[in-house]
Amino acid sequence: MELLQLKYFQTAAKTQNFTQAANELNISQPSLSITISRLEEELKINLFDRKGRNIELNEAGAAFLNRVNSVFCELDNAKNELAEIAGIQAKHIALSTTGSQLLSGILIDYIRLHHEAVINQRCGIYEEIKKQLVSGEIDFCITLPAIQGENIECKILKEDEIVLIVPNTHRFAAKKSIKLYEAADEDFIALPPNFNFRAVIDSICKAAGFSPKIVLEVDDILMAEMIEHGQGIALMPRYLADRPHEEKRNLLMVRIETPDPHIKIGLSWLKNKHFSTTTKQFRDYIIENYK
Repeated sequence: MELLQLKYFQTAAKTQNFTQAANELNISQPSLSITISRLEEELKINLFDRKGRNIELNEAGAAFLNRVNSVFCELDNAKNELAEIAGIQAKHIALSTTGSQLLSGILIDYIRLHHEAVINQRCGIYEEIKKQLVSGEIDFCITLPAIQGENIECKILKEDEIVLIVPNTHRFAAKKSIKLYEAADEDFIALPPNFNFRAVIDSICKAAGFSPKIVLEVDDILMAEMIEHGQGIALMPRYLADRPHEEKRNLLMVRIETPDPHIKIGLSWLKNKHFSTTTKQFRDYIIENYK
């Protein structure tokens, strides 16, 4: 068993797609398939269920992936520890979020104080970010909702709430709060399904006893314009709806009484990951200053 085989397997397990994994590894798909097949032969068990051109990590594959992730995490820890012994301080911080707005303000404040740090930040959906974290691809993630789980440390940075955004001519405009089921017959504007917060919206509506009637799927920039022109109403986290520096555009925020609208923003990292002085400083700064 070779490290190269394990890296190929880890990438295929992350993407659940041989073509995508091969592109990411910059190798041919046949080479990847042969390598995975030889690994399975050596282990005497299939790691993936093949469904036509698609692959799906099975129970054995998931168990093996946990071990493989630990192997690469330990190798990264060793490399970072040796770099510190040699006096070579790592300055890079790899960070993923479910929305760039979660870093608004605080990231620029950190960079002003630590201009030597090199930040690699990306956005993604919840499940993809969790895979990046567990595989050691990133140092931290800041997500809504917070990512928690086995071998993951999580610090809740802030508790937010989901609110309803309506135009000032809407029947809810005079209300400070409603029970969400009262909006069951309304037209909703939502983020596309590939946005992380869309799953949160679907979940809270399900808890209220209905499936929202989605009439438009647009990004958060267009959403306010669509609501203002009477195309529907929307659910969104309060941190987006209540930003004082943005124009209100004749929109009103209505709070939700039931179901529980509260959600948590969290900073997560691997328990056994070795952090450089720079990454420790970043983690501590975010925890102390996020609110």
